[in-house]
Amino acid sequence: MKVEFEIEEVWTMFNAVVDEILAIPTLKADRKGVAAVRRWRTDEMTPGADAMKILAEKVNRALQREHERQEVSPIKKPDWL
Repeated sequence: MKVEFEIEEVWTMFNAVVDEILAIPTLKADRKGVAAVRRWRTDEMTPGADAMKILAEKVNRALQREHERQEVSPIKKPDWL
């Protein structure tokens, strides 16, 4: 089975994570930091940006690697050993 996210789906996940991070009360107090993260998200992390394409590739590679790691091996060790 192969699951692969589209760039727009990764962008949506990315935005949800960044929104949660920016909602942390201690981080809200740092207005310059919050503004910098929002500018970065708006300027560099748009669905058509190269950085977002790279992020989507990394997410898909990690997802595939995790799926392969969890697959059950067809070779079973006997339980009497």
